[in-house]
Amino acid sequence: MFILLSIYISGYPIQFESKMNAIAIFVGGSTRTSTIDGISIAGASSEETLYTPTLDLEYIINGIPLTKNEIPVTPTGLPTPAVITRALLRKIKIPYLVVDSGLYSKLKVPHVKIPSSIPGNNIEIYDAMPKGTAKAIFEESKLMGEIISNKQDIILLGESIPGGTTTAASIIEALGFKAIDFISSASPNNPRDLKRKVIENALKRINKGDDVFTIIDKVGDPVHISLAGFTAGVLKNVTTVLLAGGTQMGSVISILHRLNILDERIKIATTKWIANDKGSNIFKLIEQIDKRIEIIVSDVDFSDAKHEGLRLYEKGYVKEGVGAGGVMILSKYFGIDIEDIKKEIYKEYERLTTIGKGNN
Repeated sequence: MFILLSIYISGYPIQFESKMNAIAIFVGGSTRTSTIDGISIAGASSEETLYTPTLDLEYIINGIPLTKNEIPVTPTGLPTPAVITRALLRKIKIPYLVVDSGLYSKLKVPHVKIPSSIPGNNIEIYDAMPKGTAKAIFEESKLMGEIISNKQDIILLGESIPGGTTTAASIIEALGFKAIDFISSASPNNPRDLKRKVIENALKRINKGDDVFTIIDKVGDPVHISLAGFTAGVLKNVTTVLLAGGTQMGSVISILHRLNILDERIKIATTKWIANDKGSNIFKLIEQIDKRIEIIVSDVDFSDAKHEGLRLYEKGYVKEGVGAGGVMILSKYFGIDIEDIKKEIYKEYERLTTIGKGNN
């Protein structure tokens, strides 16, 4: 028997059939673009942002990071959205794995490593990666996607890369679309002017005739091209790909568009905090690239949360990351009502009050 669940998608309700096989994949990597002062709050300091994706992925697997005995936090003490992701993965009980696609600090938990991946450079000054790296990452991720998607119906792809909205916007702009005015931020005060300066300097290195992989090598990062590769690979087997993230998933869509791989099975799954963000516009961002791509929006609200750290989501902090929106949507899809979803998240956050910097 199938359960039909209506989910809000770009203003229209659609129906999903439950009781299908699903797997979640979380891709982490680093870009030294995140160390530019003021560009990212996804860490206690600009240098700490290089460790954030490692700590995120270790926490998802282990319940506490191993590289450092602390949960990654913003400078104001707001913990990672991986709190949402871990809480609900344990509830819906689907298989999941974490992927190193260019982490600055190597993982100390079981994981998949994309062989050619390396941390990205600061794109304002340097090429992101040596020539040929993006193509290799794409092909390796594509092959892995084909392997792990066998007998799966739904694949959820999440990410963790501080500075990722800046590199994503750079990719989108270099591929011929508009991004700077549409891209979001983990901060309620999006540092748009700073991002614009970084991106404009990066784009000066783009030459007419550069192909998509050369563009990524110059102004991108290792994570978004890996996500594009995974998507290309899993499309051989699955009925639905959920790109679980915010506006930076626009870079994955733009890459796939340039490679002529896009189709209607690819959807973006995100949070209401992204959808309602007045400082960005995920709908216009994606619509200009391909009108077929649906955007699924979670309706989870933290207004009644006991901890201020979660209530701050309602004030524009963090908004999305590490697949949080997608996992909330999958939880509802598997029949968990919104109150139980919130209960699980609040319970996990409560556990974190005894761990490192999770005290809020």
